[in-house]
Amino acid sequence: MMKMLYAAGAMCLLTSGCGNAEEETSGPTKGFVETDDESREDQENQEGARDELTEDGNKDENTQDENDEPINIVFAGDIMFEWSLEHTIEEHGPDYPFEYISEAVSEADYAIANLETAVTDSEKPYDKPYENSFNFKTDPENLQGITNAGFDFVSLANNHTMDYREEGLMDTIHALDSFSLDYAGAGKNAEEAYAAQTIEINGETIHLLAFSQVLPTTTWYAGPDKPGLASGYQEDRVINLIEEAEEESDYVLVYMHWGNEGELYPEDETRNYAENMVNAGADAVVGAHPHVLQGFEFFDEQPVAYSIGNFLFPNYVEGPTAETGLLNIELHNGDVNMSFNPWWIEGDQIIKREEEEQVALMRSLEERSFGVTINGNHIDPLS
Repeated sequence: MMKMLYAAGAMCLLTSGCGNAEEETSGPTKGFVETDDESREDQENQEGARDELTEDGNKDENTQDENDEPINIVFAGDIMFEWSLEHTIEEHGPDYPFEYISEAVSEADYAIANLETAVTDSEKPYDKPYENSFNFKTDPENLQGITNAGFDFVSLANNHTMDYREEGLMDTIHALDSFSLDYAGAGKNAEEAYAAQTIEINGETIHLLAFSQVLPTTTWYAGPDKPGLASGYQEDRVINLIEEAEEESDYVLVYMHWGNEGELYPEDETRNYAENMVNAGADAVVGAHPHVLQGFEFFDEQPVAYSIGNFLFPNYVEGPTAETGLLNIELHNGDVNMSFNPWWIEGDQIIKREEEEQVALMRSLEERSFGVTINGNHIDPLS
């Protein structure tokens, strides 16, 4: 799991803290004649310097070996704990929904999901301005299931994190802190909400950004002195934040809440947005919100997963809304590779199905994609 964490913006301190002093070396002054003792001392100093260089060289090689290790980042979709899940967790405990998938999640170097619920005991739900709307919340204890399953980070940029207003959002942030879960996409003010979560793995610096292009009202936006979420509606701002993150990191990963519920294909507007984010410096873009799996695409060899669907939802999900999985983003020597492992939601758990069903789902995802080929679980751009 994650070995070392930095607060957002730490790379600025690191880079500004590096000096520009140059080491100076000088030979004997012109016309100076060395004695035998001085010559021997100079030779010993040179040999000592060579030994130090050799030691430094070995250290550099060890660092290089560490950097040669691929980094595996796992993304999962939407998590909430309402309705049937309340009763199931009350009976079986918070680990039960993740019983079968936790090993696969824990194998990742860093695991990410979208927390589509407030974590609060507030009784003041937000009155959303549209019909058939729902307000989700859960108990802090249910976060134990997420952490025990191996997750390190949750995105808070979605259309349910503020279901119980600013109070519920701040309760959620405090609960995440108490369980040592990283997050992005929300905060006590705009500075925190739009900040990247910065992590370091195998000597590589990774910035994680999260935004939502699905919010019920602009009052959910974080402000200078107001808790709220990171809006994805203002594309110019998103692009600028990606460009800033790209300057300070080895990789930039973006989790975007966007799209239309129930649709198996992204809109052209969504695809254009994804391409612009990649052009700005995003090394991978991952989406959620449609509650179904959508396809994949590459721009300049950088992967985009338009929607990775639900991950843990109550037992009313079926068909496409019960299809889920783990998206694997592998980072290695500047290259970014993508693969997907299918799972299903059934009986308030995330389960595997027979190989033929997995193959059929991967074939269906290839049909929903743009210019990709899928071999087994690996997703590659068409050459």
